[in-house]
Amino acid sequence: MQLQRQRQITRQRGSALIEISLSYATLVIVALLTLKASVNATSGQTWTIKQTMTDAYITRESALASRIPFDTLVGASSPWPQNPTVSSSTVTLGKLPGGQEVTGTLHRTRFPDANNLTTAGGTGTATTNPSGTEAWKVQSILSYTVGDRQYVKSRTVMRIR
Repeated sequence: MQLQRQRQITRQRGSALIEISLSYATLVIVALLTLKASVNATSGQTWTIKQTMTDAYITRESALASRIPFDTLVGASSPWPQNPTVSSSTVTLGKLPGGQEVTGTLHRTRFPDANNLTTAGGTGTATTNPSGTEAWKVQSILSYTVGDRQYVKSRTVMRIR
C-alpha cells in the first residue's frame, strides 16, 4: 500500500513537469507569432511612410522649378542643366521612426521647346516665333528603393517667358 502511494505521488510530480514544459512552449510560440505580426504591420507602414516622403519631396521639386527666377533657370549655373546633360545627386528624403535615413537619387534636366529661337536652344525663327517667346520643360526624376524594389517618380514643369 505504501509503495503504491509513492508511485502515485511520483507520477503527479512528473506530470506537473510536463504541464509546465508544454505551457512554456505554448507561451514561446504565441510570443513569436505576436512578434511576427508586429513586424509585418511595421513593414507595411514603412512602405507608406516612404511613399509619403517621396511624394512630398517631388512636390517640393515642382514648386522649386515653378518659382526659380527664369534667368537662373536658363543660366550656366542652373540646377537643371540643358538636356542631354543631367545633374544627379543623392538626397535625404527624411527619417523613419528610429532615426534611419531615407535617401534617393535626384536627376534634373531641362528641354528647350522646338519653337524657341536658336539662341534659346530651339530651331524657331523670327517668322515662326515673332515675339521671341522662350519655353522650357523642367524635369525632376527621383529614384528610391523600398525593400528590394526600386521606384521612380517624376515631375515636369513647363516654364514660359
